[in-house]
Amino acid sequence: MLMTPNLRKLLFETLYKNRYLYRFASTVPFAGNWRTWQKLVLSRIHGHDILELGCGLGDLLADLLEAGYMCRAVEHSPEMVAAARATLQRRHAGPASWVIQGSAQSLPFSANSFDTVVSTFPSEYIYDPDTIAEIERVLRPGGRLIIIEGARLQPVGYLQPLLLLIHLLVYGPRSLSGARSRPKQSGTTTTIVDDEAFTTEELPGMPFGGLIPLEQSGLRRRSQRVYSRRWQVFITLGEKPDATDNNH
Repeated sequence: MLMTPNLRKLLFETLYKNRYLYRFASTVPFAGNWRTWQKLVLSRIHGHDILELGCGLGDLLADLLEAGYMCRAVEHSPEMVAAARATLQRRHAGPASWVIQGSAQSLPFSANSFDTVVSTFPSEYIYDPDTIAEIERVLRPGGRLIIIEGARLQPVGYLQPLLLLIHLLVYGPRSLSGARSRPKQSGTTTTIVDDEAFTTEELPGMPFGGLIPLEQSGLRRRSQRVYSRRWQVFITLGEKPDATDNNH
């Protein structure tokens, strides 16, 4: 029996209120791959000034700060704000004040403040046109939005088929939809990270990411599928035209 949307919403709201449940839910059901998927952001960063939306426990934010980027984060849940601040303090990555409680639909920054905006596994806020309009506003010309919208495990081994069944019950058939469509690829690269090889495909016309209203705010869409033997991840990029583009 599939989980209803209201029950799924209640489940996620519960997770956002407890850092220990959130840690469990982002680790065990995904066979420990969540952090690997988050780190796919690092090779796609443009520029130096980064904003993370929905930073959760703050792990990726600390990664970015440790890599030398200047970062800020906006998180709606007060419990996750506290957890992310604790992560920064524990890893000595930056001051707690760099994590701000706020709304993605009303960002507390001036226009043209960031080179890249990052959102990994976002909730429904990413489909709100007001969110994308705010992202476009705070992005500098030539800036980039990176959204890791979803991921799925491949049915390999003994554990992952069982975890896939759990994903289907919680998220519904949509959680598997990205794997069924394989449009013609326009570019492929293979990379090895932490002894694991994965492939990145530039895929125009992918079905995932279609509900994110990028074009409505003038952002140019790119779609990528990253996969290994054990998993696949779906990434949507939104690129803000620079002054040169606007002159053409």
